[in-house]
Amino acid sequence: DDDESVRISVGANYSSGEYGEIEKTKVLSAPVSIKYTNSNFSFRVSVPYVRIEGPGTLLDTPDGGDSGSGGGRGRGRGRGGSGSSGSGDVDVGDGGAVPLSGKRSGIGDGVMAATYSLDLGSDFFFDATGRVKLPTASSSKRIGTGKADVTVSGDLGKDIGPASVYVHGRRRFAGSSTLTPLRDTWGAGGGASINTGEGLVIGADYDWQQSPITGNPASSEVTGWASFRLAKGLNLSLFGSTGLNNNSTDFAGGMTISVLFD
Repeated sequence: DDDESVRISVGANYSSGEYGEIEKTKVLSAPVSIKYTNSNFSFRVSVPYVRIEGPGTLLDTPDGGDSGSGGGRGRGRGRGGSGSSGSGDVDVGDGGAVPLSGKRSGIGDGVMAATYSLDLGSDFFFDATGRVKLPTASSSKRIGTGKADVTVSGDLGKDIGPASVYVHGRRRFAGSSTLTPLRDTWGAGGGASINTGEGLVIGADYDWQQSPITGNPASSEVTGWASFRLAKGLNLSLFGSTGLNNNSTDFAGGMTISVLFD
């Protein structure tokens, strides 16, 4: 089938922020992902290695999305249009058994995601995605919550010549526990990108995410990104983000290298 392909991606991400607390939480991650695409359907599995310094626990680890890869028709919607920050959402709780300034590392939570793309005509498209976060990260080290999360989301976009614009909405059903009490949340965002025709796609996104901790303000972040075609089937993607309030990351940045087999 000419529409079949497999993409393998390896990334490196860094983020730092107080997230409403006095002490910073710093996160360094290296996600690896495999994505299978067949016509309008795609399925992705990813697992990151994570190093955390500070009081935070990752509620949602980086999953190695195809940053600016386009996903068909040449459109590149940020880091996959998933609304996931490069560092993952951070919960700065009471530190549990780990000191507030503790350093820890290990395998993060795995992710499985399936997307179906609908062509609505007139260069409009809609992508429906279901995503499951698997509790593979250590909760005793406060790398993850030890619970599975499920997110359902939709991207509505339009191609305008070499450019694309989109809006995005999602609902995350959080795995809550006595140790980490969480609520289900809403998220939304939008962005735009342009394909220069020289193997370069550039774009900018905005993302808003309700806090899973009752009483905490929502995060609000902006991201700029670029994807370069280094060779046939080989892409390099870069991104940089900053938050617009105290519950967001101060800075996040990273890169992804992906190889496409078709």
